[in-house]
Amino acid sequence: MPDITAARWGEVYDRAFPQVYRALVTATFDRERALDGLHDAFEEGLRRPPAHDRNLEGWLYRVALRKTRRGLFRTHREVPIGEGSSPDDVAALIQRLEVGRLLSLLTERQRAIVVAYYYLGLTQEEIADTLGVRRGTVSATVSQSVAHMREEGTTRG
Repeated sequence: MPDITAARWGEVYDRAFPQVYRALVTATFDRERALDGLHDAFEEGLRRPPAHDRNLEGWLYRVALRKTRRGLFRTHREVPIGEGSSPDDVAALIQRLEVGRLLSLLTERQRAIVVAYYYLGLTQEEIADTLGVRRGTVSATVSQSVAHMREEGTTRG
């Protein structure tokens, strides 16, 4: 496979940044840390590109997630609701808060796998390769995590 050039890396940045950033925010609950981690991952990719350009989004997610390991969670989060918010905006905010609450019940590793699977759309094999775990671990983690969130969602709601 050809080397990943700086120009190619720039194309990857333009294409992958929004999706990987949102996935990192979802996994870490910290926009600033997600942004820093993703920028660090892109810099690392420029210095030491991955061996191949297959699944670069997964590579970026893994590297950025590794760079955001410390201080992932903050105990207090404020979500402003503007005076001019429509009912749809408020409903969407409540939905995001509920998803965030359910994701916060998971461990960091569970959350990283669930976000990679459902949000990034990576296959179980890609997640296993990206995070350095077995495919069976990914499958079990997704199943157990979803069951836990579903159980918590039904007992609370």
